[in-house]
Amino acid sequence: MTDRYCVVGRDVSRSPSPAMMNAAFRKLGIDAEYTPLSVPEAGFGRAFAGLMRSGTAGMNVTIPYKSAVIRLLDGMDAVATRIQAVNTVKLERGRYTGHNTDPDGIVGPLREAGEGLDVRSALLIGAGGAARAFCEAMNRMGCVDVAVAVRDARRAHAFVVEMEMAFPKMNLTLAELTDLHHLGHDLIFNASPLGSGGEPLPGELKRIIPGSKVVFDAVYRPRETELLSAARRNGSKAIHGEEMLLHQGIAAFRVWTGRDAPESDMREALTRSLGEATRG
Repeated sequence: MTDRYCVVGRDVSRSPSPAMMNAAFRKLGIDAEYTPLSVPEAGFGRAFAGLMRSGTAGMNVTIPYKSAVIRLLDGMDAVATRIQAVNTVKLERGRYTGHNTDPDGIVGPLREAGEGLDVRSALLIGAGGAARAFCEAMNRMGCVDVAVAVRDARRAHAFVVEMEMAFPKMNLTLAELTDLHHLGHDLIFNASPLGSGGEPLPGELKRIIPGSKVVFDAVYRPRETELLSAARRNGSKAIHGEEMLLHQGIAAFRVWTGRDAPESDMREALTRSLGEATRG
């Protein structure tokens, strides 16, 4: 019988994940199908309960449900518990458990960006689910200082407190996107929707890009954001959100199947899907 997998979010109608995951299943001869499921926020609990009743083998969870899904699960692994966010759900022995492979999606591309890349300080834009995963990734890489830049620092205070408790060896500070002049950093990571709608970069952010070793944008549409363009002009290593999507997918595939994912096939399918969406 065909195993069913899906990606669940508020609007995943244009998600490239089905193309990427179905390519992996086909390559390894696994009888499985991965589909998108867009769910309005008011109906998320009901829709997720329906997926569980139907025996869905695994799910990816995306905006805005990475924290909301926690109360519906039977348990979580150590990473998801630590950062209180889930992006991958697995059915195992009748129980649905939550995992988070987003940190793998961040660490993988960073390690590929340069051998021995040393990230001691980072500027994090945003305070949502991807930002939580970034803190886990930075803890793995030995980063000691993370500045969290948001539009309203008051609203992100709880995030900083939670992440400092989860990662006591890491120092987190809050800053407004309009006041970044005092910050130094090896890495800039955009964990927010900034740039996805083609809006211009805040002037303060544009000003501090020079000197950054790496600029990593979690946004994967458009494929060339203004943040990445500015990074390249200033000599920084630019990492596109497509890389995060690929590497977290590779890790999710391993969670579900226990097998190594066919990276080249997944990359090809992902790139093709994003290209087709751009042309469309």
